[in-house]
Amino acid sequence: MEVAAHSLHNHLRSSPDTPLLPHMRPPKMMASSFYKRHCVYLPAMSGWFVCSAALSAYNKLIFGKDHGGFPCPLFLTSIHFLVQWFFSYSVSSACSEAFGGAVVKNMSWKTYLGVSIPCGFITAADVGLSNLSLVRISITFFTMIKSSSPIWVLLSAFIFGIEQVSCNLIGVGALIMAGELLTAFGEVEFDSIGFLLCAGAAVCSGIRWTLVQLKVQQLDPPLKSSVVTMRVLAPSVSAGINEIMGPFNRQF
Repeated sequence: MEVAAHSLHNHLRSSPDTPLLPHMRPPKMMASSFYKRHCVYLPAMSGWFVCSAALSAYNKLIFGKDHGGFPCPLFLTSIHFLVQWFFSYSVSSACSEAFGGAVVKNMSWKTYLGVSIPCGFITAADVGLSNLSLVRISITFFTMIKSSSPIWVLLSAFIFGIEQVSCNLIGVGALIMAGELLTAFGEVEFDSIGFLLCAGAAVCSGIRWTLVQLKVQQLDPPLKSSVVTMRVLAPSVSAGINEIMGPFNRQF
C-alpha cells in the first residue's frame, strides 16, 4: 500500500495535465495563488481609501458651517456627478475596447434604467446625506459613524443572498468597525441632526454597495470597468440628488 501511494504521489507531481493538490504545491506557487486570490485588488482598494479620505476633507472644507459654508451643498454635489458622467462618457467612448463603452451603447433602455435608477438613487441618498452631515459635524465624528458601513454591507449582502451568514464574516465586519471607531474615539461635540444624517448615510452606503454588485453581476455582457459603471450611474445620481434630496438644501 505504501509503495502504491508513493507511486501515485510521484505520478501526480510529474504529470503536466494533473493539477497539484494544495499540499503538493511549492511555496512560490502557493504565494502566487494567494496573491491572485486576495491581494490583486489591494492597489485599487488603497486608491479608493486615499481618494475617499481626500474627498471627505474637501467636502468638509467646502460645506462645513465653520469653514467654507457653501449654501447649496447638494447642488454642488450634483454638479460633481455631472462632471463624472462627462469624464466617464468621454473616456469610455474614446477608448471603447479598453473600458467597455460599446456594452453601454448596445444596452437596451430597460436594462440601462433597471441598473441606473435603483443604484443611482441609493447612491444619491448615501452621498447627499453624507455631505449634509458634514455641514454640522466634524470629520472625526463623521468617520466614527460611517465606520458602521461594513456591518450594513454585510447585512445587505445576507438579505440579498450574495453572501452566506458565517461567523468569519461577522467577526471581520466587527473588527473593521471596532478599529475605525478607535481611531475616531473621543469626539465631544455631538450634533443630533448631523448624527442622524450620517447614520442614514451609513445604512444607505451598505445597501448601495450590495445593490450595485447585485445589479452589475446580472448584466450579460458584463461592464468592463469602473469608468463605464460611472457612466451608467452618474446621471441618475445627479438627478436623484437634485430631485429627491434637493428640498433639504435650504434647511442646512
